[in-house]
Amino acid sequence: MKASYNWLKEFVDFTLSPDELGHTLTMAGLEVEAAEEEDGDTIFDIGVTPNRPDWLSIRGIAREISAILEIPLNDISVNIEQEEGEGPVVEIKNPKLCPRYASRVITGVKPGPSPDWLSKRLESCGIRSASNIVDVTNYILLELGQPMHAFDLDRLAGGKIGVKQAGETCTFMTLDEEERTLTKDMLLIWDAEQPVAVAGVMGGYNTEVSDSTTNILLESAYFNPSSVRKTSKTLNHSTEASYRFERGIDKEAAVFALDRAAQIITEVAGGKISALTDNYPEPFRSRQVSVSLDKINSTIGVDIEESFVEKAMKGLGCTVERAGEMFHVTPPSFREDIQRDIDIIEEVARLYGYDNIPSTMPVMQMSAVPQHRTQELIKSLKCSMVQAGFSEAINYSFMNPDTLDKLNLPSDDRRRDLVYVRNPLRKEDSAMRTSLIPALLHNVSLNLNRGEKMLRFFEVSSVFLSTDRKLPEEIVQMAAVFHKAEVSSVWGSKHEGFYDLKGALENIFSNLKIARYQLVRGTAGTEPYLHPGKSCSIMIDNKKAGSMGVLHPAVSEAFDIRGDITIAEMNSIDTLLTATPAGTAYAPLPKYPYVERDAALVVNDDIAVSAVREEILGIESDIIESVNLFDIYKGKPIPADKKSLAFSIRFRSRERTLKDSEVDSVHEKIVDRLKQIFSAELRG
Repeated sequence: MKASYNWLKEFVDFTLSPDELGHTLTMAGLEVEAAEEEDGDTIFDIGVTPNRPDWLSIRGIAREISAILEIPLNDISVNIEQEEGEGPVVEIKNPKLCPRYASRVITGVKPGPSPDWLSKRLESCGIRSASNIVDVTNYILLELGQPMHAFDLDRLAGGKIGVKQAGETCTFMTLDEEERTLTKDMLLIWDAEQPVAVAGVMGGYNTEVSDSTTNILLESAYFNPSSVRKTSKTLNHSTEASYRFERGIDKEAAVFALDRAAQIITEVAGGKISALTDNYPEPFRSRQVSVSLDKINSTIGVDIEESFVEKAMKGLGCTVERAGEMFHVTPPSFREDIQRDIDIIEEVARLYGYDNIPSTMPVMQMSAVPQHRTQELIKSLKCSMVQAGFSEAINYSFMNPDTLDKLNLPSDDRRRDLVYVRNPLRKEDSAMRTSLIPALLHNVSLNLNRGEKMLRFFEVSSVFLSTDRKLPEEIVQMAAVFHKAEVSSVWGSKHEGFYDLKGALENIFSNLKIARYQLVRGTAGTEPYLHPGKSCSIMIDNKKAGSMGVLHPAVSEAFDIRGDITIAEMNSIDTLLTATPAGTAYAPLPKYPYVERDAALVVNDDIAVSAVREEILGIESDIIESVNLFDIYKGKPIPADKKSLAFSIRFRSRERTLKDSEVDSVHEKIVDRLKQIFSAELRG
């Protein structure tokens, strides 16, 4: 919005220099983006926010200056002489799109050049002078913010106005002599036969005021902002009028602006003014907004006097009623943005001066948001795997359906019932993944092809399994892959990658305080992508929680992977969550010494170490503190189908020093139990 310094002084008798006025306006929210001196005047370029259409006029800005500086406003007075009789006929078909349409007929006008004061004032604000009648309508647009239009009355068929939608697609030539395509929903101004203007945007070429015009119909209306905005956008044509209508002008100012324009037209172009037609089917209704002084002060952060609040709101044109500490404020018609108590508080702060409000740090108590147990579990899982030397992989949630064939999944496997993406960019992303394994194997293959050898990857993320419901079942899983490089070592001992990954899993269970877990060998229940003789099920509380083992050779070949690769997969982290204790109990350090006894047992080769350990811990005794395996031996003189397991068993009492007889008694129970359950034999 361009505003003239001298024009503003006609409304408010201030003494501020242009620089001082620019600073004052900026601090009050009317940001002066630029200022240029021009013929003894200063033209301000003011950035107007969308919620303040009342600032899109000289009078509106002057009203703000009056309130800020507490100087009376020299408002405009209008005094016209009109002929007796009825005004033009105006029919509004859609009051929601056009709540008000006012008009007057002026006869006997003489179009011609505008006087210097009028043309120079328009040109200083960026509007080119056209003719005296057109210039007056533009002058009112700048002065009062009310867009107006003048029709050549003699070119209006039937001498009447209708306001209605196009009804069908048609073409229409606007004032700029452009043929525009109008849609059926656009609001138009009609005469008795045809459209004569696009409501709120631009008039028509067929009724423009020319040098031969003698009688005009002057329009001053209010059009629905959304309707004008939609029309302007569809036509890809914005005007000074549409810019204001889109933001919402003052409904109540339509007749005042019409009379102001009619008065100036008769002064510069002659003519006689007819009676007024004001079609106003839905008059404006004021609303009341209430706010307390305590809320104003607590929100702004300063103690503001009651008198200042009342004076500030009245200065902005509001009506104020007092009831104790409550202010009941009725905003004027040009301030429809004031709808809540916080809007009043903003106005008070603005007029008080943002630079007068001290800067203080807010006082508030900060408390950490408790982390959800699932989030804590995922965080612990990731930390445990990183501690074991694994790197986290983050893959897409999509998969190529063909990868399920590479995993040797049977046709009835639930993971083959895929949820497909409607608009995939490529086949590789055409379905939601049902397993984390394919993407991790692809990560391994990609790195192997680039010369990397020792690869440790894991991922904690969701898989999506189809259901009868609208949405798939989303399950958070954890999977890990370990590719062990064949490297020479100065040490003679070697072990397979299976045991490295097993150690990583045990690290997870240790960190989560999960004690009742087992790795159970056997082909039943193991995954088809694992080697049947080198895989096991992960059991927690006697329930299958996942699988672990060496990748099946056929799957390795399908994914172009060579070498020792081991996989572990947890079916759902909910299983881990259920087995993880809610809290950790701490006990004091033991005061009494422990006693250790070793037990070397010969058992069948197919017996799991974890099963033997569980049986030892299951002995009814309160002095067994821990059981640790320290040796496994196969070979002579142990039979070929057997193995020797050597355990170190620690005994301790928290109440007394143990006697040898107590320890011997429990140790004998352990040996007898293992002989009975596993047919174990003591190794000599």
